[in-house]
Amino acid sequence: MSKDTRMSALAFALALAAALYVSAQVTDGFQAFTLESARRHAALRTPRNVAPLQFITLGGEQSDLARYQGSWVLVDFIYTRCETLCTSLGAVYAQLQRRLSREIANGQVRLLSVSFDPIHDGAEQLLAFRTRHGGSALGWDMARPSSVELSRWLKDFGVVVIPDEFGGFAHNAAIHVVGPDARLRAIFDLDDVDEVVRHVQAAS
Repeated sequence: MSKDTRMSALAFALALAAALYVSAQVTDGFQAFTLESARRHAALRTPRNVAPLQFITLGGEQSDLARYQGSWVLVDFIYTRCETLCTSLGAVYAQLQRRLSREIANGQVRLLSVSFDPIHDGAEQLLAFRTRHGGSALGWDMARPSSVELSRWLKDFGVVVIPDEFGGFAHNAAIHVVGPDARLRAIFDLDDVDEVVRHVQAAS
């Protein structure tokens, strides 16, 4: 093997090792192969504190996540003009409200839908969204963060929101489970309603 060939082989090996190292970091040790699955794996493996993020209630009052400390909080992110993922989330939350009615009545569980479109989503739009999907005020709150506070919400929960060419948004959709200790403990897909219910009931 010539010197040039050996040098090329060494350079290739080093580049491959670097690529594998970066992949391992990004995919959480190869246990997750997308950023979304890595985000969900991290929540299960190392629950982290969620700050007492602020929002405005449907009644126009200033509040924050600290009001839920001591309860399990299921958090999702929506915008009311959405006709795809958010529609599915609304239906899922109405289902969770029914299936966890006992835990909600006991104050063990709360549902919280957070709008990331505060310019268009006022109290009227959020109330209509919840009603349209068969939900009620019992244990299902609607939050409107200010434009300034919204970036903190998205960062803390790892939610990506990108404006699309039609005036809406592309975004990841999931059910975020915040424990009574204000830690983000799990992130579930929309299809995992049974798993969400089992997870919360087992821990309540």
